[in-house]
Amino acid sequence: MARRLKTWYQQQKAAIAYRRGLSYAQKTDHASAITAFSEALASGYHRAGQAYVMRGISRGHLKDTAGARADFETVIQGELSGDFTLEGLVSRESASKECASEAVTSKTSTPNRDLAKAYYHRGLLRQQSGNEAGAIADWSVAIDHCPSYPEPRYHRALLSLSQGQHRQALVDLNEVLAADPTLVRAYLQRGNLRYQLGDIPGAVADWEIAVCNDFTLEDAKQKLANVQQANYDAQLSAVLQAPLQEKGLSVEVTHTGAQLEIHTHRELGTGVNYYTLPDVIREHLVPLHLAEVSRFTLVGHLAEVTGAEWQQSYELYKGQPCPPSNWQTAFSALVLFPPFGIPAFIQAAQVKRLYQQGQYLESLSASKAVKGLCIAGSVALGFFTLLPLGYAAYDSMKETPTLRLAEKAKGSPHRPYQQMFQDDSEMN
Repeated sequence: MARRLKTWYQQQKAAIAYRRGLSYAQKTDHASAITAFSEALASGYHRAGQAYVMRGISRGHLKDTAGARADFETVIQGELSGDFTLEGLVSRESASKECASEAVTSKTSTPNRDLAKAYYHRGLLRQQSGNEAGAIADWSVAIDHCPSYPEPRYHRALLSLSQGQHRQALVDLNEVLAADPTLVRAYLQRGNLRYQLGDIPGAVADWEIAVCNDFTLEDAKQKLANVQQANYDAQLSAVLQAPLQEKGLSVEVTHTGAQLEIHTHRELGTGVNYYTLPDVIREHLVPLHLAEVSRFTLVGHLAEVTGAEWQQSYELYKGQPCPPSNWQTAFSALVLFPPFGIPAFIQAAQVKRLYQQGQYLESLSASKAVKGLCIAGSVALGFFTLLPLGYAAYDSMKETPTLRLAEKAKGSPHRPYQQMFQDDSEMN
């Protein structure tokens, strides 16, 4: 009994020391963590392999590469059984044989996460020392021991990317996300890889997931913005391509802030009138009502000539007529439903002022708002008009309409309601 009690006490002491080591490691006090993990091992912690791995990680943070490697290799070489207790201590030789057997078995059946972590972290040390082949070998063994452990596969994918092995890296990143769909940095890296492979929609999808889960990923946000910008520019270029191609020109549009840069290219011998070309551009861009775009710069290029032969800025909406103020519509809205008519009058008053300030799109928006408020007022009026009529129609279909019931109650205030209902039924 005393022996069992002593064994139980030492086990609890070891477990407490191990948990204390984890707490120190979480607070980045790695020196204290190493001391606590060593105490846990000395007290016979039942997951010795786990304690060695954690001590090795803390030693790595303190740049004790040799000590960290020694801890990882203690687990890798099978010098300790992963689940021994003080009652089951065996000689070093027999323990080594048992753990070696467990390592082989775990490759084919039961995952051994502690052993996988030891290989993974030794692989990191090998990579830091420039031994990339050794790092990949360690990570591959770690994956064999515990396929659901994503870190070795993720770092193998990164190393494959640096070596230009894109397909192998994509396979590893897919497996990483299948094992752990919450690994945000894997989405970021797979998005980068998909972009390099030409899979733009797949890259955008991965970057969006990464940003949604970690909004501090400025790299992913910038990449998303660049792709959206490129798509926007390509769409505008496609709009102008057909009309300008008829004039023997190719076109490329780039969007910067509130201004477009429209680059045209012509071959030697192809004529172009740069004075009328801006009107052609306006004819196709103005109907798009491009948000926040008020100007464009036309840059003309001649093939095999350095520099631009023409460069001039223009107002995009220059010459466009002022949108209608729709005063009559605003007055109708005021008559139909004043709560919507008042803002309609305010919007109508804004139309001309915004146009004179050069804000054509805002002026057009105010003009459309007047019509929208008038329609909303008509719908609201219809609703409030039809509601009582509908109720009256419903009430008339009842056996005893509410109005008749109220009149009877008023004529005979002292008669109980139950008697009134009875009289009605007798009358019927």
